[in-house]
Amino acid sequence: MVTLVRLLEGCTETYENIFMGSVHFKDVALAHILVYENKSATGRHLCVEAISHYGDFVAKVAELYPEYKVPSLPKDTQPGLLREKNGAKKLMNLGLEFIPMDQIIKDAVESLKSKGFIS
Repeated sequence: MVTLVRLLEGCTETYENIFMGSVHFKDVALAHILVYENKSATGRHLCVEAISHYGDFVAKVAELYPEYKVPSLPKDTQPGLLREKNGAKKLMNLGLEFIPMDQIIKDAVESLKSKGFIS
């Protein structure tokens, strides 16, 4: 959340070499329930909607909230690394349908607004 607030405030600090996983807190809670209730669920489960470059996240925030001064990032600094849309296949096979990044960002921004962290 701190990173999102700083982005919306126009922070120019960049994280050019960062890949991140995004997940809605509701999906984390549901994943716990699915794993607990399903005896076939064993081992570790990656709980992320997607793994993407930080620049992808910044571009999506800028697209969704053009009224904020979200800085643009330089082109991908690690072109050999790949994004992963289905990194959580084990949870998806248990029936979890992840909330997409667009909605994760929207819900986070609305929460920040309602609590007075951003206007």
